[in-house]
Amino acid sequence: MPMDLGPNLQRQAGALAATPGEGQSIVRSAIAARDAAANARIAQGLGRELGPARMPSQIAEEIAANQRALGPAYEEAFQNARAVNAEPIANNLDAMATRLRGDAQRAVQRVRGMLNVTGTDVLDPNPQTLFQTRNAIDGMMEGMTDGNAIRALTATRQQINRELERAVPSIRRVDARFAELARQNDALGRGQQALDSGRTAPRPAELQAEINNGALPQGDMLGPSAVPLRLRQGARAEIDRIVGTNANDRIALQRFVKGEGDWNRDRLAALFGQGRANRIIAILDRERTFADTSGIVTRNSETAARAAAMQDIAPQKGNPGIVHSALNLRFGDTAADAVDKVIGGAKSASQRAANTELARLLTSNDPAAAARTVQLVQAAQRRGDISAQKAREIIQTMSVEAAKQRQALPAR
Repeated sequence: MPMDLGPNLQRQAGALAATPGEGQSIVRSAIAARDAAANARIAQGLGRELGPARMPSQIAEEIAANQRALGPAYEEAFQNARAVNAEPIANNLDAMATRLRGDAQRAVQRVRGMLNVTGTDVLDPNPQTLFQTRNAIDGMMEGMTDGNAIRALTATRQQINRELERAVPSIRRVDARFAELARQNDALGRGQQALDSGRTAPRPAELQAEINNGALPQGDMLGPSAVPLRLRQGARAEIDRIVGTNANDRIALQRFVKGEGDWNRDRLAALFGQGRANRIIAILDRERTFADTSGIVTRNSETAARAAAMQDIAPQKGNPGIVHSALNLRFGDTAADAVDKVIGGAKSASQRAANTELARLLTSNDPAAAARTVQLVQAAQRRGDISAQKAREIIQTMSVEAAKQRQALPAR
């Protein structure tokens, strides 16, 4: 709407919204209707650019289900397995237990006990025992914060991997598939942090590197990894969460997604492409402009500026004055008896008609409305109410603001 094209037009619309008459009803109804459609408009715009948002918990469960589905493949791998030699692993754990203290010592002692045949001090040669010990280490390391313990268990797990690959050669291929799914799960969580502003959030260059490296297959996997897809799904879900928790505050929504500076724009570009990133930001910038207009027009913002504008659209007694028009500019007095009804009528009836026309002009979704506003400025300049320089400045400002609004429109 033309009333979005700068603060002068917003204040003029606010003056109309505060003045009884048909113009008031037109402006308030237009603002109310647009505000009511904001959430649907944002969701539609983001959906058009990014596709539907999926719940991270559902994606994570799908990944976990795919990992569980590898059970038969592991069972098949163990059918031709050989006995394992757990002695080097046990010796290494015993040595670490003598050096470490606290949580790290207790962790390696616990793993050392898992290597034995249950209820004995004899090392178990069954490869399944070593496999289950590896799984137990994975469980122990979840949420672990002690650096010494993490390093000790990581080294032990690597040693177990090497022995399992020797005794169960085909396990390597199944492990690669399991690890790929684990990488996808990690990427899903990482994507939800992509737009954060805290210390855990990646820099744009770091995120781009994660996407590039994440696409490379690891181990015995062939073809590109799904890690970049999971990063995008995580980020898309986070955008959806931000929209949901800020549905009634478009200014906060724009701030959270766009962020400060260019980092979020660059991170969105890394994830979804530069074109989509620009359009996402443009959608949110447009909605912030709409929210600003709504605040100025209907919530008594900038009271002094609105009061000045109201003087221009109120019915005048005595000598007629030229109203500020849609641009909130003081054109000054004139001796002309025939004045444009929108710019300022001399009689109450003509003023009310002018206000109604001005309200329709400011709230129109017709692109020609802005052109008619420009014509009003040019007419005021021809009459000498404003200087040619001032007219050029007004039209230039409107053109710049209109260009910003068009950026939010979807590409054709």
